[in-house]
Amino acid sequence: MKAVKISSISDVQLLEAIRQDDEIAFAELFKRYWKKMHSIVFSRVRSVEATNEIVQGLFISLWKKRKTLLIDHLQSYLYTSVKNRILNHLESQMTQRKHWEYYRKFIPEAENTTERDVALNEAMEVIENEVELLPEKSKTIFRLNRLEGQSVSEIANSLNLSEKAIQYHITKSLKTLRLHLKDYILTLSFLMVILPI
Repeated sequence: MKAVKISSISDVQLLEAIRQDDEIAFAELFKRYWKKMHSIVFSRVRSVEATNEIVQGLFISLWKKRKTLLIDHLQSYLYTSVKNRILNHLESQMTQRKHWEYYRKFIPEAENTTERDVALNEAMEVIENEVELLPEKSKTIFRLNRLEGQSVSEIANSLNLSEKAIQYHITKSLKTLRLHLKDYILTLSFLMVILPI
């Protein structure tokens, strides 16, 4: 398939070429639909960073599954897929907010609200820094489980690992964090109880 003619071929032809690992065809598909998908996502999530992540994830998934996807109508497929990704993102945001409210209940009421908020932000910042120091795989699994609310089985499926391996990484991460966060044990306790292993 010649690059000079790629813009004039149909979506059906593009998909067939993509199934044959044609990267030029995939680039054309991306060019045709990226702006539309970006506009749809941004209108609902109102975050450039989140929008870019969702749209990129959509196209990366399409490329990875190009050999097995059965798509009758490309535009409908993209709209449905991106809608599902938006819903997953919004659900994740709601879960995080719910966890944040739950977390705040663990903080004793202080006479000075400003001091309480400063202490809370400091604790979260320290924990975030310590999580960043975890080994890459452990860090990913810890974030998915404790901060994004995914279950062990969901993580095992998405990362193609056994549930036992996922539990190992979570337990190891918690032990490491406990060791380094003695002064913030209340916050760590929150992370340990809010989502059981």
